[in-house]
Amino acid sequence: MVDQQPPTSGQRVQRLRIAVGLSQKHLAGLSGLSPTTVKFIENGRRSLTLRAAQQLAPHLGVHDLADLFGPTVTLSLDGRPSHPAVDDVRRALTAWHITVAGEPERPDYLRGAVDSAWQTWHTSRHQRTEAGLVLPGLLDATQRAARLHTGDDRRTSLALLAQAYHLAQAYLAWHGDRELCWLTVDRGMAAALDADDPLAIAQSCWYAAHLLRAVGRSEEALARLAEARALIEPHVADGGTEWAEMLADLHLCMALTRARTGDQGAWSDWDAARQVVERALPAGYVGLRTRVSRPLVDVYAVMCAVDLGDPDEAQRRAHALDPASIPSTERRGRHYVELARSADLAGAREATLHLLTRAEATSPETVRYSPAAQDMAGRLAREAPAAIRGEAADLARRISAPQG
Repeated sequence: MVDQQPPTSGQRVQRLRIAVGLSQKHLAGLSGLSPTTVKFIENGRRSLTLRAAQQLAPHLGVHDLADLFGPTVTLSLDGRPSHPAVDDVRRALTAWHITVAGEPERPDYLRGAVDSAWQTWHTSRHQRTEAGLVLPGLLDATQRAARLHTGDDRRTSLALLAQAYHLAQAYLAWHGDRELCWLTVDRGMAAALDADDPLAIAQSCWYAAHLLRAVGRSEEALARLAEARALIEPHVADGGTEWAEMLADLHLCMALTRARTGDQGAWSDWDAARQVVERALPAGYVGLRTRVSRPLVDVYAVMCAVDLGDPDEAQRRAHALDPASIPSTERRGRHYVELARSADLAGAREATLHLLTRAEATSPETVRYSPAAQDMAGRLAREAPAAIRGEAADLARRISAPQG
């Protein structure tokens, strides 16, 4: 008698989806995942993560995650790697200044500190460690300034406080408590609204959209981005480059948000961003905090193609893009991860391993805390051909990827 193997998590998802009468595309739209992600979870090309399971469960009629993972699977809610500085950042975010005294830092000093922190984020190979060192002090200084200054200096300080919260969100995105990420979004938006600064408000909408998209609320993300566009567009023709930079970044965020729901309309938003960058920004322009630039537009084209499940288009878009031209070490590392995702979609395991190794060499912390990189490295360590399995296992150990 042949023992029957228990169904995999992907097979469980597929059976439940069919039972409730949903197509892969419909389930993807309901859950906020891309159709490609649902397809690859079902066929075993992608692991079912806890986050994806939580997004899928309500639409599959699942109330117990054992229905997806199996009754013998133990899930750890602390499974995501956490950066050592998270506790210090958490304390800074939850240290309310009830009584504030003394002289606040001047807005021009704070602007320099905020800009320096963002510059470090984009140029350091260990951006999370560097950001974790400066964030507690930066949050404290900008919080105090927003409380103690008055008039225009207070409005400027509030806009800079919003930027400090945005940096905290970028730091926490892959390894902080979800509640802390929501706290940074809410605080950043509140500071921007109090500043009554359209640019600060639009930037806060951009950051809010990223978190809304990550939890499957893509329609809300697109609504917030549309509101931000309405604030920015009237100023682009007569304003400075920062207005055009913000408009391009909003279009890019909309493109990626649509791509992650399988919406081909992503290319229209992407093309709108390309036109803004080419027509309204000087050649060679690079945004200090956002890194909006012509190479970044090309990076987003690769990301959109990957999320739309088109590895051939992703490779075509990537062919003419020199990674060295990407004006951010962190974004360059993420670009290699996206190229690895494209190779993974195509079933090219050797190329996937090569690209993940390049990503690690570029920005080790980007790979260590990227859920996509962790998933690919873990699967390669288990399933890669024998010729590269040892190398894959070494990579997985270096970045602490789960290996099953």
